Amino acid sequence: MAEDSRKQEQEKEKVKLIDRIAHFIHTYRKFLWGSVLFVVVLLVGVLISQEFHKKVREESTVRIEEVLKQIEKFRNAEGEEKAKLENTILTELDAIIDAYPRYYAAVRAYDVKAEIAFEKKEYGTAAELWNTLAIKYPKSHLAPIALMSAAVCKEEAGDLEGALKDLKEVDSIYAKNFPEIPHVLFSMGRILETKGSSSEASVYYNRLIDEYPSSSWTKLARNRLIYFKTLQS
Repeated sequence: MAEDSRKQEQEKEKVKLIDRIAHFIHTYRKFLWGSVLFVVVLLVGVLISQEFHKKVREESTVRIEEVLKQIEKFRNAEGEEKAKLENTILTELDAIIDAYPRYYAAVRAYDVKAEIAFEKKEYGTAAELWNTLAIKYPKSHLAPIALMSAAVCKEEAGDLEGALKDLKEVDSIYAKNFPEIPHVLFSMGRILETKGSSSEASVYYNRLIDEYPSSSWTKLARNRLIYFKTLQS
């Protein structure tokens, strides 16, 4: 009897619970349906956004790849044909930058524009473009390369302080992941030598030896330190 009574009580509790749930759903049905609708709309929005970005990414990739095909023709062309191709390429690169500022195509467009300027020995323009790339897209794998290239341009133009600034930025921001840091350290030492600061150059050469003993740049750094010692003896 006691067992039957306990079972009946349990059944009554279950019924009461179901009634409470039903009452809650009925009372807050508009809110619940609104929440479900919100989630559905949100999911649909996410899917549409993903599809849109995929389409834009593919479109931008096709456009920059077409430009890269034209680059080879440009480099092999001469005279009026070369000037016409350059104008067409630069116009399209500017259009890509304007249309896809958040995509890799824009990063590559800045890089190609800088390369064209560099080949024409327009070092100031090339440096500005590579610096812009590094500022706008610091997380791109091209950012540290762009800074190194900007440093080369500035050194060619006689701006040794500007070159050092770009190289120091590469070292301070990308030292953990950029494989060309040994080259960067040696370049800083070499530029400081050019400026007549052998003691400062030694700091970077010694750091190169300590931190990257197996690098091909390390042997050159050792040679420079040996040369400094011969000057002191």
